[in-house]
Amino acid sequence: MRFFATFIFTIILFHSNGQEKPSFIGIRSGASIPFGEYHAADLDEGSFTLTGFNVSAEGAWFFHPRFGVGGSAGINLHPVDVALLGYEKVKADPFLEDVTIRSEPYQMITAMAGIYTQLPIKEKFFFTGKLLGGLLYGITPYQLYKPKYFMVGPDYYEITSARDWKFSWQAGIGLRYNISTCFGLVFDSDLFYDKLIFGFKSALGTRHEEHTISFINTTLGIRFNL
Repeated sequence: MRFFATFIFTIILFHSNGQEKPSFIGIRSGASIPFGEYHAADLDEGSFTLTGFNVSAEGAWFFHPRFGVGGSAGINLHPVDVALLGYEKVKADPFLEDVTIRSEPYQMITAMAGIYTQLPIKEKFFFTGKLLGGLLYGITPYQLYKPKYFMVGPDYYEITSARDWKFSWQAGIGLRYNISTCFGLVFDSDLFYDKLIFGFKSALGTRHEEHTISFINTTLGIRFNL
């Protein structure tokens, strides 16, 4: 919060250059779409994630009409396809007749900073781009399993949540339409791709699993020109 407050103050401090150098703050929300192994229905490498939700805030100070520095912070929720996960579990275990699964979503939290750019297309329309680096913090879902075995088996078992973080990156492109000199609408598409290693605790010790984290955010938002 201190970093964010300092960042906003820095942008406001350079407000006098706002008309020529389009500094801004804004909020966005939209779909968060997993792909690749993160979306795959594979018990060994996939995470069985579905399209989820993103909300984020960002701002930038433009030291040049086309280039600036800024940052973005957001949270992404990706639900788990429990029906498909259960189906694959039953296929893989000859003693398992059926299973009911309850699962929280995967949570991916990002806080990154870097370079922003914009290019005019026509009156009031601009192409925007960014390349950022910073924190990717992942939280796997808590899951409750209620299996039905052919013979004897547990009535239920659970997989507790695990966490990991690393320095990662974010790349994005978008379009901006200026409704007025004060604010505009933005349509952005941002790419995230990295690998996290989660440690799952059990009676036998800690089991580590590497998960590919890959998703694209397509968001609509509003930005306030400073």
